[in-house]
Amino acid sequence: MASIGDFFDGVKVSDIGHVLTNWENIDTDVVGSHREGILGSDTSSRAIGISECMQVLCDTFLNLDIQAKGRATELHNDLFATSEEERTRTPSRSPSPSRATRSPSPSSSSQL
Repeated sequence: MASIGDFFDGVKVSDIGHVLTNWENIDTDVVGSHREGILGSDTSSRAIGISECMQVLCDTFLNLDIQAKGRATELHNDLFATSEEERTRTPSRSPSPSRATRSPSPSSSSQL
């Protein structure tokens, strides 16, 4: 079970080298005990269960990484498309509201 804790510690610091070394040692010990005929059925079942659990954890983190990279790519593409739209958009040339609604002043119309 310590290998699962080591796995999470390795994920936390983004270094699973220690986990791999421990896993290789466990594998060597289990296989050696099996060859010598001293591996108990409880130990064998536990080793298989932990191995399956580690496989699920590894697959889960790989899938999360793939999904995160895919989402990051989508966000990058969305951001690029938005900035492209803003660069190609031309501002409309409508008169300012104050000029469009202003009526002639009484002093200028009396001079006609």
